[in-house]
Amino acid sequence: MSRMLKVVGTLAVLLMSGLLVISLLATNTKWYNQQINQVMSSFTGENLLYLITTENSLFKQALPVSYEPPKTAGIVMNVLTNFDLADPKTLLSSAIPGMHPFDTAILYAGEGTNLSNMPRESLPPEEALEELAKLHPNDQEHEDNATEQKQELEKNDKPNVLIYHTHSYESYFPELGEVNTENANKAVSSDPTKNIINVGNHFSQKLTDQGIPNLVDQTNMNAYMSERGMKNYYTASRQIVESYQDDHQFDYILDFHRDSLREKDTTITINNKEYARLLFVVGLEHPNYEAQEKLATYFFNKLEEEYPGLVRGVFRKDKTTGNGVYNQDMAANALLVEYGGVDNTMEQALNSAEVMAELFVEYYEENQ
Repeated sequence: MSRMLKVVGTLAVLLMSGLLVISLLATNTKWYNQQINQVMSSFTGENLLYLITTENSLFKQALPVSYEPPKTAGIVMNVLTNFDLADPKTLLSSAIPGMHPFDTAILYAGEGTNLSNMPRESLPPEEALEELAKLHPNDQEHEDNATEQKQELEKNDKPNVLIYHTHSYESYFPELGEVNTENANKAVSSDPTKNIINVGNHFSQKLTDQGIPNLVDQTNMNAYMSERGMKNYYTASRQIVESYQDDHQFDYILDFHRDSLREKDTTITINNKEYARLLFVVGLEHPNYEAQEKLATYFFNKLEEEYPGLVRGVFRKDKTTGNGVYNQDMAANALLVEYGGVDNTMEQALNSAEVMAELFVEYYEENQ
């Protein structure tokens, strides 16, 4: 048994080292790889300490009295295949294309939410990127609008709210005149009246009507990234948020998105009014995630209480299932909110924005 554990420990170190090298060669930017994370997550601190005791028994006294050594077969299986005997889903996730989204953790599930309808991020088709960058550029009018909003913020000493859109291209098929389109990735537009920016503008106006100082960023993210040779949307949106923070302190930063699921999972009628269902995503790869979970949980509970069925859930994501941070480390209060899916109408999304604004105003006034 001792010899086997030594072999397993050596294999684990070699495997992690090899994957790290491959990760660096492949990305040239991050000391990170999904397989490394999976392998490391299978070893708790106590398990690693136990492996060390196979070489030096003096370390045994540091182990808890109740500690039970892991089963060798399970360790070998996990190291070599990333398959956890205690979680059969890990086998499916590795073997079946498209299963990785199901690794996202459900913190709170709304009506009908399960592993079959988890949030799914979509990216524009490669052939659409050039057009998205060229149409509706970030011109002087865009700059003047941002400057005017900043000047308005300076007139008010109340807590400020920043609304932005990392995936500004996210649109809705009905707004594009398309129906029965199978590829959800094609629901894209750079027109701010047809994409998620319009939802942000509507939400912003509702806050303004209630005297809450806010700024809504209307950047065409594809144009912004094309001008700078950037490839990562969250890196780009982080730059934009930082540029606003250079001038103002924002107590709330809200990133609005649209999910890529279809109508049956993203639409609901409440009191004869149609809504695009909402969801919240919390990134786990930053020190402030517990505070952001608390904030998302507050809105989940309020929505469940006042608009039952409108919210799909609160979802946790680490770097294996997404960005993992989502710029939520940049403010004391940060939310990533998704409004409906590709088949929703803009009217349904705006109805949901009004509900979200109504509840946000309540929270804001209670926590000034």
